[in-house]
Amino acid sequence: MSFTLVRISFLLLMLQFCPTRQIVAQSNIVFYHTENFYNAAAYNPAALVHQKDFTLNVFPLSGTGISFNNRDAIDKLVQITFTDKYTDKTQEVFRSIIKKDLSYNHVEFDLLNFGINTPNGSFNFHVKEKAYAFMRYGSQFSRFLADTVQSETLALNQEQSFPTEAAHLREYSVGYASELVKNKLTFGVRAKLYLGKSFLSSSASGMMIEQEGNFFAKSYGDVFLSVPATDDSQNGTISEINVMNGKSIADYVLNTGNTGVGLDLGITYKINPQVEFTASILDLGSIKWKKYLYQLNFDDGLYQIENVHLDPNTNELIKETSEVNLIDDIAALYTISNTKTSHQTQLPTTLLAGLNYKFSPEWSIGVVNRTLLIKNMGYNSFAALANYRKSENLTLIGGIGFYDSTLKNIPLGLTYQWRAAQFFLGTDNFLSFFAPKFSDYTSINVGIDFNLFGPKLKYEEVDYLPFFRKKKQRRVRPNGLLFKGIN
Repeated sequence: MSFTLVRISFLLLMLQFCPTRQIVAQSNIVFYHTENFYNAAAYNPAALVHQKDFTLNVFPLSGTGISFNNRDAIDKLVQITFTDKYTDKTQEVFRSIIKKDLSYNHVEFDLLNFGINTPNGSFNFHVKEKAYAFMRYGSQFSRFLADTVQSETLALNQEQSFPTEAAHLREYSVGYASELVKNKLTFGVRAKLYLGKSFLSSSASGMMIEQEGNFFAKSYGDVFLSVPATDDSQNGTISEINVMNGKSIADYVLNTGNTGVGLDLGITYKINPQVEFTASILDLGSIKWKKYLYQLNFDDGLYQIENVHLDPNTNELIKETSEVNLIDDIAALYTISNTKTSHQTQLPTTLLAGLNYKFSPEWSIGVVNRTLLIKNMGYNSFAALANYRKSENLTLIGGIGFYDSTLKNIPLGLTYQWRAAQFFLGTDNFLSFFAPKFSDYTSINVGIDFNLFGPKLKYEEVDYLPFFRKKKQRRVRPNGLLFKGIN
């Protein structure tokens, strides 16, 4: 199986949907300000102080979720994967990807969650799986080559990078939270150990150059890849990588050769009884990849592009037809080596900040801002949310959201609690299910959690009694005299 950047990127994401595993994910920010929300500590470790007295979930139904911002690319990927509709798979997916400046996908799911509250603070042990894929391919160079628009032009020697970060990892973490100032300030921290399963990191780039009157697409840079695979190495030369060929699912799941460490930090601060400020930093860490590590070098890639000419007045390349002859096999542009050195990648770091105002027992309103930091591919999300507690059990959430460059989004969700269970259903963009062309950012979150132990009573309410003992009421006869024997 020969690889292109697109196929590798999507493969790493699709590996997370293996039918032998159950996907349960952290919900999106539609639930950020929801009181007693089960997954609140995933946003902010300081929220651990609100967990149950004792929590133990093994493979819980604590949530299923997926989010992405490039619906056209996802739809084509599904068609290719399940129907093999397109004859030229690479070009169809690539054209869909470059229609967006940035394509991002993120999934998390729990394996084990154990928590306990003590007089010395709240402790938590968590095991989860994470998968993400980020691609920024949309620019003049890629659109000139792949878009079916004849009016696209491109200057010579105008370089474009094709950054890609995709990874699947397992995370083991220990969390701790405590109130530093009673009823005022809470602090939380989570230490993490990462075990990487697979990843792709690209620094590849390209430009159009001229040589002896002909025009060529020239590539530069490297792509590092780690995934259980076999290759046809002969005398140190590799022409083909075969992912999972001769490898079992156990080889993939039990892959522990790539390790890293990270940290989460968070605070909650009650400005007054009605207003609360929250802030957190998630996944300050990195992974060092050592096992099944391959390096794809693009420095010698050169491919002649026909059906284009140079306009001497503007010094720009112009298409002679709506399409140019895009290379069919990108593998011809790079050389593969089984590198012996390690490669370190930083995890996408998330910054969260929120402000919530509770103006009645039933109603609260708030704003939340989320910034994801990853080299050349970070993006920002902002939502204004309203929570309505219709009853002791039911809470409804709604608002408006801005996710990266998609501005027309309506977050909508609900949570329902009964006895020792919580059910939630929500999306950060209700519109995407009915008008995907109007706003194609898509997310869906649904889950149910069971806990056998009641919530912790942080501050016990006490009845204040007078300093003297109340006299027992004396019984009297109808005529007003005391019953005999009553003092």
